[in-house]
Amino acid sequence: MFIQTITTVSGAIFQLFLISFAAGLLVRRRIVSNSQVKALSEATVNIFLPCLIMAKTLIRFRPEEFGNWWLLPVAGLIILILGLLFSAVLFRLNPEKRPFMTLASMQNAIYIPLPIGQILFPDQFDLFALYCFLVALGLNPFMWSVGKVMLSGGKKTRIQLRDFITPPLAAIFISIALVFSGLSSHIPGTLIASMDLLGQATVPLAVFVLGATIGAISFRDMPLGKDIFIVSGVKFVLIPLAVFVLLYFTKFHSAMPLFCSLMMIQACSPPATNLILIVKTYGGDVQAVSGMMLIQYLLSILAMPLWIALWQSVQ
Repeated sequence: MFIQTITTVSGAIFQLFLISFAAGLLVRRRIVSNSQVKALSEATVNIFLPCLIMAKTLIRFRPEEFGNWWLLPVAGLIILILGLLFSAVLFRLNPEKRPFMTLASMQNAIYIPLPIGQILFPDQFDLFALYCFLVALGLNPFMWSVGKVMLSGGKKTRIQLRDFITPPLAAIFISIALVFSGLSSHIPGTLIASMDLLGQATVPLAVFVLGATIGAISFRDMPLGKDIFIVSGVKFVLIPLAVFVLLYFTKFHSAMPLFCSLMMIQACSPPATNLILIVKTYGGDVQAVSGMMLIQYLLSILAMPLWIALWQSVQ
């Protein structure tokens, strides 16, 4: 199981590094310009990602078929809040470190966990994928509102309501309202299928923007060692340790094994790739965020297999 976990996690992350290398090379060779990468990120945030959110919510989200669905978004928020608390304390609430607090607390909820779940739980993968989607349902509103402000706000002391309004956030609330009101059943299937078709471009585009941004950074101007130590300590030690203890000493350990396995994968997952879309689209310290994300993804190759294998051994 340990070797299988290492192979699965490393393979999923290695795909990102292949794209990072190719996209970064295109930027360094000036085949793709920084302005084109920014335009690509804006199109992803404003068009493709909202289409993906609405299509998947309208297609997959059936609250009447899954009575405890609310546990997943709440659990995702608990992981996020733990990361914010740990990092806020260690960074001593320094406003200049808000971007790093965001990276330490908001995990990759879908792109990394899905291929891992497909290998580890092939017989339950449909349910595992739904769990990932529901976790993201709790994380995305926070990421695209508070996370966006923390990443792009810099030293601004005055935060306005419009800072929290983004197309992905609007898509989340509109699609959820349509589901709970019953109006989703009246939306033509062709329209949903069209949104789903556009939304399918989100993952490769987001990964390309991540690769182009990370691959083009200057390695002579990386984050401070202390900042790296704090973010990686929160992301790969404190959060997974806290989640491990919470799951192991609660009834979920035996009653919901798949749920617990997913939570451990989520707890030790690297930062969300959407964070790079936010900083590229709305502004912020691209160099610092990209450099920190590169380091965190490198560390996740070792940290994720260790935590996942440890949890599997106590199941």
